[in-house]
Amino acid sequence: MAQIVTFDVPSSHGTSPAAINIQREITGSYTDASGSSHGFLRKRNGSIVQFDPPNAKNTSPVGINESGQIAGWYSDGSGGGKGFLRRHNGVIVTFELPNSTQTIPTAINSDGEISGHYGDSSGPSHGFLRKRNGSFVTFDIANSTETSPNDITHAGVTAGQWGDVSGHLHGFLRDHQGGVATFDVPNSASTTAMAITNAHRIMGRYTDASGQAQCFVRQPNGTIVKITIPGATSATGWAVNSAGDIVGVWTDAAGAHSFLRSANGSITAIDIAGATYTQPVGVNHAGDIAGYFGDASGGTHGFLRS
Repeated sequence: MAQIVTFDVPSSHGTSPAAINIQREITGSYTDASGSSHGFLRKRNGSIVQFDPPNAKNTSPVGINESGQIAGWYSDGSGGGKGFLRRHNGVIVTFELPNSTQTIPTAINSDGEISGHYGDSSGPSHGFLRKRNGSFVTFDIANSTETSPNDITHAGVTAGQWGDVSGHLHGFLRDHQGGVATFDVPNSASTTAMAITNAHRIMGRYTDASGQAQCFVRQPNGTIVKITIPGATSATGWAVNSAGDIVGVWTDAAGAHSFLRSANGSITAIDIAGATYTQPVGVNHAGDIAGYFGDASGGTHGFLRS
C-alpha cells in the first residue's frame, strides 16, 4: 500500500514542490511572510535546504536531475526572469541569454543540460538549450510566432509547443541534431507537449472540440493515444516516467481530483485525505510521486507518495 508523507519548509507560508528525482529528492518553492518565493531541496532523509540565487527576490526551481542538480529561474527586480543552475554541492550559477528580456528554464537532464525559452525584442518566446559547458543553442520552429520547450531527455532531445500566426498551439519534438517533428492531436484545437521520456514517449495536453483540456500520449512511433478517465469532463497530465506512468488532475461535476494512470491504463486516485485539492507535479522512475495540496485555511503543503 502506498505511503504518503506530508511536509512544509520551516517557517513557510506555503510549500509547493515542482519536481522529484530517482533518489526521492524534491525541489520546489515556498513563500515567506511577505509573499516572496524561495527555493528548497528536500533530501531523501527528509531534511530541507533553503536557497536563493544571489540578489533574488523570487526563486522558482523547475527540475532536479539524478545528480541533485537543480534548474530554475529567479527575478531580482531588474526586469524579466533569469536562469540558474544549483549544483549538488550548493554552488549556484546564474545565466541569461544574450540580449534577452527574460530567460526561463523549464527542465534539466542527467548531464546538466537545461532546456527553456527566452524573450527578446523580436518576439515573446524562443527555445534554448544550455549545454553542460555553459554555451547556448537557440532555435525556433519554422513559421512559428513562439517556441517553448518544456522537457529534455538525457540525449538532449526536447519537446514542447509552438504557436502559429492564428494563435493555435502545436506540439514538437526536436532531436539533438536540430531535426524537428511537429504534431497535433487529431481533432484538437491546441496541442502542448508537457514531458518526454528517454525513449521519446511524449505526454501532453490538448483542447477538445468543447474547449476542455484533455491528456494524450504520443508513442515513440508517432501514434497518438487520447487518455480518457471515466466520468471526467477534463484531464490534465503533469508528468510521466520511463515506465509510462502519468500523474495529473481530472475534473467532474463534483470538482477536481488527482490521478495516477499506470502504463497498463489503470487509474488510481491520489487525493490527500482532508485536502481541498491535490496537485501532483512529478513521478520518478520508481513510481514515487511528489506534489502539493491545499487545506481549509488556504495553506499549501508538500507531499511525497511512495
